[in-house]
Amino acid sequence: MKNNTFFKLFIIFLIAFLFRLWFIDKPEGLWNDEYVSWFIASKKDFTDFLTEMFRNCHAPLYYIYLKIWMFLFKDSDISLRISSVIPSLLTIITMFFVGKEAKNIKLGILCSFLTAISSFHIYFAQEVRLYSLLMLLCSLTLLFFIKLEKKQNAFNFIIFFCTNALICATHTLGIIFSLINITTLLILLYKENKFFKEKTKNLIIILKYISPFILVVLLILPFLFTVAFSQSLSQFWSNFSISKILFCIVDYFSPIQTNIVNVPDTILAYIFKDGNINYIFIIFAILPSIIGLIGIYRGLKEKNTTINYYFISAFLFFISLIILSILGKIILITKYSCEIYPILILVFALGLISFRKKTIKVLLASIFITLNIFYLLTSSDSAPKRTRSEGHLAVIKLLENSRLKNKDFVLLTYYDKDKFERYLNKNTKYNFYSISKFNFNYFMFNNDNYYETINKGKTIYRNYFKEFPNEIIIKYVNDNFNSKMKKGDRIGIIFLNTVSFLSNDKIQKIVNDNKEYDRTPFIFLSFSALRNSLLYSFKNNYRIDSITQAGDWTLFVFEKIEN
Repeated sequence: MKNNTFFKLFIIFLIAFLFRLWFIDKPEGLWNDEYVSWFIASKKDFTDFLTEMFRNCHAPLYYIYLKIWMFLFKDSDISLRISSVIPSLLTIITMFFVGKEAKNIKLGILCSFLTAISSFHIYFAQEVRLYSLLMLLCSLTLLFFIKLEKKQNAFNFIIFFCTNALICATHTLGIIFSLINITTLLILLYKENKFFKEKTKNLIIILKYISPFILVVLLILPFLFTVAFSQSLSQFWSNFSISKILFCIVDYFSPIQTNIVNVPDTILAYIFKDGNINYIFIIFAILPSIIGLIGIYRGLKEKNTTINYYFISAFLFFISLIILSILGKIILITKYSCEIYPILILVFALGLISFRKKTIKVLLASIFITLNIFYLLTSSDSAPKRTRSEGHLAVIKLLENSRLKNKDFVLLTYYDKDKFERYLNKNTKYNFYSISKFNFNYFMFNNDNYYETINKGKTIYRNYFKEFPNEIIIKYVNDNFNSKMKKGDRIGIIFLNTVSFLSNDKIQKIVNDNKEYDRTPFIFLSFSALRNSLLYSFKNNYRIDSITQAGDWTLFVFEKIEN
């Protein structure tokens, strides 16, 4: 490579590095998914580590990687986030070689630069989750897919199959992607009459090279079956809609990340915000997304057989996610489709450089790059500046800044105490109680069968939501707090606003409207009803000491005024 190529790559790498370290220290701390990553990797006993790892819904490789990282380095929040920065930066380099292998150095530079300024990529570079590592593995798989079409040697085969194996070991849904990806490659080689001329001999060679992939799949197969047939309330906090697909496109190409956790059912809620046209969203989300789709269209029209075949495999994977979402098995959020992101960058970059008229090429690229970088630098909600509004440190700060003292009561809703112990001062001795997403079935519905509650709850408990206040909650408050607390004692109740935001009046309207009831996630109805009944329960014998909020959390502190 020429010296100016190294210089360009150095500048791109520097830009990527700065964007990924900028605002990496999140004042809200780790949020639930990140906390789970740390919690699993922090288990010192190897048996406990394996138990927790295989209880989780994601494949185990990332937790092994994070455990090694924590052994070598500190487990502070910043250190944990840097563990995702490293594979993100390596992906920048890999994408250069992807573009170079696909066409030339010019395309490699553009692929690397687009990845460097990608808000989607930057966001997960600062997230203590598996997605940064996953995108690195997927970029390597893409690179060796292209290499294999050109040269079918042992090294290319082994790396291709190994990276696919590692994808399966990192992301539960990755096995769908890898099976489609491997099948697509074999079809491509067969149709181009490459490698399969001596069928018997080469089939044996393929089986030898594919053995690492088969071995990994066999090792994690019990885990995959467990996940496939598991039932979790976390899969019921959103419903499928066509807008979810549009939100994914916005996340891929624009600096506005909409589909990270909770999103509205319709994209119109963003375009027309509070009854007014949201020009910010149109300019910084819709416009880059349109340019992205134009680039994808142009890139596919280049009729690069290898790239188009890979794109088809990625498209089939995305269709699989849509089907799983419609069936209620997953939520269609963008991060679950990380596997397809490297090919989107490659095809988009190929499309941009394919315009014959330099004016159009420069104009589209300039608008796209300017909008992405301008938003990254100026918006308070850009990928590096975006807060972790569900961060658990925010809860501890709320408690510490309240007038609660040791031996006062704290009632946690939605999460259990163990989700906050990382940040809890060891000298703090609150009396903790919790009604969480794993025990709410008993405390709210007096039902010991958790899986029956989450699977049939909307049918069984529709009339429950019509009752206000709920007598089961009233009894819970009387038994656990009213009977134990004395005059002057305080209790703090923590609510997660994103799951408990419906007023009782709103719940009644939803319950009496079949379409609204079907559309509203059970988790929102349940924890909103819990919040409303809890607040009502403390209305008579207590006074409100304070109401404070941080991120998506609200703390109500009540003081008992009567014995």
